[in-house]
Amino acid sequence: MNETHRGQPMQEASEHPTPAVLFARQPIFDASLELVAFELLFRPTDGGPMPMPFDGNQATSTVLLNAFAQGDLNTVSQGKPLFVNFTAETLSDDLPFEASRLVVELLEDIPFDDTIRDQLELLRQRGFTLALDDYAEADATHPCLPLVDIVKLEYPHYSEEGFDHIVRQLRRHYPKIRILAEKLETEEDLRRCQHAGCDLFQGYFLARPQLVHGAVVTTDRLAILKLIATLNKPKVSVGEISSAIERDPTLGVRLLRLVNTAQYQRQIDITSLHQAVALIGTHRIRSLATLLALSEMEDKPESLQQLALSRACLCRELAAGDPSLAEKAFISGLFSYLEAFFNRPLEELVASLPLHASITTALLHHDGPVGTLLETAIRLESGKWNEIPWARLRSLGIKASDVGEANQRALQSMRELQTNAGL
Repeated sequence: MNETHRGQPMQEASEHPTPAVLFARQPIFDASLELVAFELLFRPTDGGPMPMPFDGNQATSTVLLNAFAQGDLNTVSQGKPLFVNFTAETLSDDLPFEASRLVVELLEDIPFDDTIRDQLELLRQRGFTLALDDYAEADATHPCLPLVDIVKLEYPHYSEEGFDHIVRQLRRHYPKIRILAEKLETEEDLRRCQHAGCDLFQGYFLARPQLVHGAVVTTDRLAILKLIATLNKPKVSVGEISSAIERDPTLGVRLLRLVNTAQYQRQIDITSLHQAVALIGTHRIRSLATLLALSEMEDKPESLQQLALSRACLCRELAAGDPSLAEKAFISGLFSYLEAFFNRPLEELVASLPLHASITTALLHHDGPVGTLLETAIRLESGKWNEIPWARLRSLGIKASDVGEANQRALQSMRELQTNAGL
């Protein structure tokens, strides 16, 4: 785990409170000292010392979620591959991320057995690049070597003669493997590794890890656990998975952000969670849910979750006569609370999601048929009956009596969801 346990980089002073730390990012260079990749390193969100004992599973899960399912991945990666440490427990044959963006870095203490071999073979078949971290062996007999693309040699471990020897051994037995010299502290270290014939270089001499800040996305753990339970039911349907995700808006946001990555090619924008679930597939959603369960995140108040769900149910019932409109209305109602969940501007959050234009317009401006239903739900919640956009509702064929009946159905639907979810 390259330089994860070392001292923290200094942060610039600021008049404003520093946002949470998402992870640290350390550059990796080629022989010409061109930037070719980054390694993402776990850091506590408060910027404090590493927790002891250190939980590698939680660290991996938190880094993956913060990088791939929260922020602007293009800004983080600058278009370069991202190295992330994996433990035996967090290795998966169905990682819900783009193979071209992620280098799976195997920690030095992973026990090699048939299960690990099979997982690595599957990851290779899916196109992932595999790297073996902190290599400190005297020869090229490690069982992972036939399966990896990159070996990270722990430079300080070797004598000058020993380092030259292991580079020669790797070149002889595995000529296609790229050799990365890590933990380089001086110009002399870099010069020697270049002379030995290494391909890639990383260390404090070249660049120290830089903290990447942002707003940590919070997720309700109960909703995640219920989603995992649903995903593990035999012959689970897309509808059942969608229903489980509906219980927590943050789950839906993460799901849609995955849909927004290049690996999920689609011809149309997303109009429902059901559509997103069908596009991603059960296995990758299970992987995402497992990562969420492993990562340590604060829960938002239960009451906030209930308010969002209640509004979503009302929006859906208002459009009960039009199934397509009802699905869009539900997402609009659910995501209308995004600012409260994430403590970030709604415009910024909506811009990161592959939502249908009608949903985006409804959330930002209350325009269009979906926006009419969302505004109606908000006015109704506040008891402002006279401010409900009645003329716009009539254009949708919705009468005052329909609104009252929809409200009653929404209350019943909410009670059923609360009972089923144990809320």
